[in-house]
Amino acid sequence: MSHRIFILLPLICMLIACQPLRESQRTVAVADSLRMNEGKLYDDSLALAEAYSTLGRCRLVYPDDYARACYYYGRMLRQHNNQVAAMQAFISGTHAPYVQRVVPLLWFSDYHILGRIYSNMGTMCHLIDEFELSYDMYEYASLEMLKMDDSISYYYLLNDMALDLAEQNLHNETLLLLKQIENNCTNANVLAKTWETKAILYKNLALYDSAIYSVKQLYSKGYYATTGYVIEAQSFWHLQQYDSALYYAKYVIDCPYASEQDRYHMLYIACNHDTTIDTKTVQELAARRADINYEYIEPLLLQNSAAVELLRHHIDEQPSPKNIILFIIILSLVGIVVGLTIASFRKKITGLFNKHQQLKKENENIRRSSDNIKQQNAAREQQIVQNIENTCVIIRQYKNWDEELHWRDYHALCIFINQHFYLLADKLKLIHHLEEKEVRLSILVLLDMFNNDTIAKILHYGKGIRTYKSRLNAKLGNTGKDLRSKLIQIAVSPSQSSGD
Repeated sequence: MSHRIFILLPLICMLIACQPLRESQRTVAVADSLRMNEGKLYDDSLALAEAYSTLGRCRLVYPDDYARACYYYGRMLRQHNNQVAAMQAFISGTHAPYVQRVVPLLWFSDYHILGRIYSNMGTMCHLIDEFELSYDMYEYASLEMLKMDDSISYYYLLNDMALDLAEQNLHNETLLLLKQIENNCTNANVLAKTWETKAILYKNLALYDSAIYSVKQLYSKGYYATTGYVIEAQSFWHLQQYDSALYYAKYVIDCPYASEQDRYHMLYIACNHDTTIDTKTVQELAARRADINYEYIEPLLLQNSAAVELLRHHIDEQPSPKNIILFIIILSLVGIVVGLTIASFRKKITGLFNKHQQLKKENENIRRSSDNIKQQNAAREQQIVQNIENTCVIIRQYKNWDEELHWRDYHALCIFINQHFYLLADKLKLIHHLEEKEVRLSILVLLDMFNNDTIAKILHYGKGIRTYKSRLNAKLGNTGKDLRSKLIQIAVSPSQSSGD
């Protein structure tokens, strides 16, 4: 019983230790499924925080799961307006495919989620007008999407990059990038979004008529977003068409899907309208605009500014040379140990292989030697059988067979038979324990000269010669062969053999 405890206890401890890891992986899998099937984000903040922490301890083994945990945890923190912690989670996600930010993990494969992480970092930079940094993040994201052959996401990110260029009033660069999208992409939503980017560009360049035209083209593609109404309201405002500007501004203010930042800008237009809005309403709109600025925009901008500073510090901060050198030393030592182990293993395998080849060669030699012996024995037996047959032919030619063979002198007969039939008489007597008449019967059968009646007269057996032959067969243990063949087999066999 104690032995079983010692065996089971480590297994139970391993299962208990792995339970949080499996729970974290399930949390990430559920978040993946929810996003892909329903377009929603996983909202269990405690489970995501636990997954982020647990998978962080195993990130070298499960880098894909860790990157997804970083993404979902960062998105959840962004929704809760904790932009700095969100940026830290995203930065950790960008470390998932590497060791010490330098050595790539070959088993990392989820570049799609890595692209989403960079995209979120770009959005956070864009919100505080850090367009150059935002452009870089979107570019990193687009490269990750290319690795996954996700062309739609890739062209959406090119649109985001063009938008950053537009916000910087880089007219030619923006149009060139949009032209690239239009020439290579066929997705209707992506192409519609190019008109939104053009509208922003024209608005920034004070080409308000072109901006309004671009928004109309956007709507003609079936793509509706509050951004288009914001651009129209601002463009009409600058064109001093205040009624039209107020019309679109009110739509954005009352739209439940509009961002607080867009509402803030539209309330500015409404507050500064000089025709039909009374003073009380203007004061209420101004107070509402002040509330939005105090409650949403200022804290968000401050949080994003701190988050972007964290990102800048991360970009500027190079990996510690000491850590890299230590990692290289450890990697070298591991390589040496692995190399020595492989060399030792290879040496053992080579030795075993050589030994196997040697044994195989020895077995082959033994087999050949055995085959040669068998062939020699078969040739010898064939020669003996032929000699016996030749002797029988010679004996059958004797005229006075009884006199020449000294038939009545049994001792002389045995000597003659032993000389010519390979000690057959001795084998029959000593090994098979035959009597004299049985030995004589065997010799006459082997000579194959006389029929049964003649043999019976010679041996004085009367007329029951068949019965004597049957008894002789039984004594010799003969099965499946005629008596003469059995006798030849006994003559051929070595003299020390015990018979069949």
